[in-house]
Amino acid sequence: MRVCACELWPGWGRPGGVAVLIVALAGLWSGAASGQNIVRVEEDWGIALNEPENAVDSPQFHTTISPVGSLDLWYFQVTWNYREDPEFEAGGLQLQAWDGDTMVQARTCRTEPLSTYAELIFWTQSMELTGGTLHFRIANGYSTTWGAFGPVQISTTAGLESLNEYDTDLSVENSCITYGSNRVNALVLFQVRKYDASGALVSIDARPRVVYVLYDYSGE
Repeated sequence: MRVCACELWPGWGRPGGVAVLIVALAGLWSGAASGQNIVRVEEDWGIALNEPENAVDSPQFHTTISPVGSLDLWYFQVTWNYREDPEFEAGGLQLQAWDGDTMVQARTCRTEPLSTYAELIFWTQSMELTGGTLHFRIANGYSTTWGAFGPVQISTTAGLESLNEYDTDLSVENSCITYGSNRVNALVLFQVRKYDASGALVSIDARPRVVYVLYDYSGE
């Protein structure tokens, strides 16, 4: 089962919409069978902007995912509405592979700045292990400014046997709005899927993880 925020509740990107979405998605989870090696992990993400501002390159954010549950070894990062390698440039997005504190690879996907009022962006970011090679991909992307984007991929040799140490909480805790948070209504990780070597779906976690919300009208 794959859940898209825009299908469940088209107003999720408006202030207060995240609280409604959480209620809609609560309990949509199935656990993984024990003893199965995970070789592919997919995360579905979405962000709702309110009013981007090109003159100050705002907002900027990044998302992070690791195959080992830590940022001490391998992890991947995507910079959104800016690029860092070989030097800072505003706009677009860039996939980056890191080994601890060292960036080992970077690939730019788009270069245009986010510029549309009430912009919505949806995408899937995934890791897949084939042999000793670890692939990171952005796919199924859609933005009001960029239109459809992806798939785009970077790969690196990691020497891993499985992705069993992947931790959703690490993705959430290390993804954030880095600049211009007042121009973002919400950043949410909607769903995580895990697959084994046969391609079979092992588990779905459809509990939304709210990374950032501008306003909280839940009363809490």
